[in-house]
Amino acid sequence: MPCQDLDSCQGLDLGCVIAKRPPLSDFALRPTPNFRVDEALASSPLDGHFMTADAAVNPLEQKRFSAKNWLKIFIGLLISIGSLWFAVRDLFGAPDAWDKIVTAFREARYASLPVIWLLLFAFYWLKALRWKLLLSSVGHFHPLRDLLGPIMIGFGFNNLLPLRIGELLRCHAFAKQQRLPLTVALSSVILERIMDGMAIVFYLSIGLLFVQGLDPRVQQGAFIFSVVAAAVVVSCLVYVIWTKPFVTFVERVLDKIPFLPALVTRKICTILEEGAQGLASLKAPRLVMLMLVISLVKWGLNGLLALLALWSFGLPHSLSIGMVLMGAIAFGVAIPSSPGYIGVMQLIFMSVMQFFTLDQESVLAASVYYQFSQWIPVTLAGLIYGILFLWRGDLKLTPPA
Repeated sequence: MPCQDLDSCQGLDLGCVIAKRPPLSDFALRPTPNFRVDEALASSPLDGHFMTADAAVNPLEQKRFSAKNWLKIFIGLLISIGSLWFAVRDLFGAPDAWDKIVTAFREARYASLPVIWLLLFAFYWLKALRWKLLLSSVGHFHPLRDLLGPIMIGFGFNNLLPLRIGELLRCHAFAKQQRLPLTVALSSVILERIMDGMAIVFYLSIGLLFVQGLDPRVQQGAFIFSVVAAAVVVSCLVYVIWTKPFVTFVERVLDKIPFLPALVTRKICTILEEGAQGLASLKAPRLVMLMLVISLVKWGLNGLLALLALWSFGLPHSLSIGMVLMGAIAFGVAIPSSPGYIGVMQLIFMSVMQFFTLDQESVLAASVYYQFSQWIPVTLAGLIYGILFLWRGDLKLTPPA
């Protein structure tokens, strides 16, 4: 259960929220002292503007989508359609391609389906367990009872709604259920992204080092990308943990650029300092290592899901291929697209597996199997939890007037 008597903290510094109870560990979600809860609750990533107080309570009760948001939705749809076309364009010239796809589905080994669902549950349970550790200084939360529901709402509604609205619904449902500021949930989700990025880059780099069959130039280019991505992720982690030394280092580097005005340097450093508001102060190395291990195991399970999809359709399925495919999927779904990543997932499978097999039809079938063997149970779980939270009053989906 979270700390109590939070109502008196509304409109005050978020520091008083954390101060309502002693820290449970050296790891804490501690925003800067001048960070205000009422301002944080009034902002939303949905359109980049401040929301009214009522809209802050209900993520969907806000002004109608701006032209910018509609443009994002349109671009996402175009990306999905374009990705799907690029994925299947070579199949149009083969008269028997669709017959081969039907045959691939008919001859697939569906005995993998129960294993996929078991690994999928373990994946989300580990995600809930890591979130529990991230929130350990704010309250005692049970991974299944308190955290799994908001997580499934987030992922389930991301499969149905555009602009990744499910992420905000996840944070909103958790904050309302536990009577905590929205910023606490949002801050923890940001840290999740950093740890996920580190795990994904780790697996992708290992896979690219040992995978067989890639063009050396492709392998070299992909490895350079992994190194750069790893540097960015590590920099983000250093920024979160050691904000002041990091900002000082950046300031010294910028000061050495002769044509950069001092005003711009100060502005960049101010943005970096303010950007650390609401993020955690990681001071417990053991706890950090535990969360990183959980992240590695969690994404290792995701790689196994990809391998099971390949195995089900008789495709090459070595561990290195699974690592590369999992890394490509993780980076690919970060691209704006339609809900559920339809089209993007197919293009990722076809682009990666072209180096290991010529059976494009089975690869396309495996991508559909991989995607919907997860999409269906996750979406159903999200809807069930969503209905439960609506019934309890912990979530509101009232459309804008």
